[in-house]
Amino acid sequence: MRGYLVATVAAIALLSPAAALAGSCEDKAAFAARVQPDIDKAFALMKAQDKPGFTALLPALQKHYATLPAAMPAAERCGAEVRVYDEHQYLAYDAAKKAGKAIDGFPADSNFVLTNLHYAELAYAVGWIQYEMQDFAGAKASYAKGLAISPNQHDLTKEYVATLLSLSAYGEMPPFVDRFLASDKDLAGAERANLIAAKGIALVAQNDMAGATNAANQAKALDANNEYAELVRKLVAQRQTKPN
Repeated sequence: MRGYLVATVAAIALLSPAAALAGSCEDKAAFAARVQPDIDKAFALMKAQDKPGFTALLPALQKHYATLPAAMPAAERCGAEVRVYDEHQYLAYDAAKKAGKAIDGFPADSNFVLTNLHYAELAYAVGWIQYEMQDFAGAKASYAKGLAISPNQHDLTKEYVATLLSLSAYGEMPPFVDRFLASDKDLAGAERANLIAAKGIALVAQNDMAGATNAANQAKALDANNEYAELVRKLVAQRQTKPN
């Protein structure tokens, strides 16, 4: 919490999460309500592949996007409920509640409510449109900001990896994918396999055939028919049989 200049108030804040600063809950709710119509319109245009439409909408989306904070706001008490703005954090809060345990100073019987501020969707829409306009550097920056706010958000993660691939940023892909895989336990099956295979493609580009083969094998173990893992194996075979 910010703005506490008096030691007594700071001490109280350490004991228990106080009510949100005046206007904080209302301001966040107002932003979410204000941005949702543009996000809904953007996703409808994106689904329809209406390039003139979503291109024209981009400046309005970017205006909203420019106001996003550097990180997701912390959970806060708003009246009778505790609003939790991050999906992964909410899972931890909900698990603690079911176990009858307090968490981050909030009592176990708190009414935790997952509240969508639309930050991730906004970053996704801006990045997706920039990608479609072949502004890959802009898309990368938009997705990166979204991931800074919502770490491990699956859709942002997948699009970020695809953008790195389009930029031929092969050196960035393996460490990014490895960090994601080490910290995220929710993405599974074919989707998780796709990310591992993408890492394999990057490793082929870096002439790490052993690493690429291992990535392909890991992807196939998760999804036996994964087409990207097959592509990695073919690329490895081509590199290994290519005459010097």
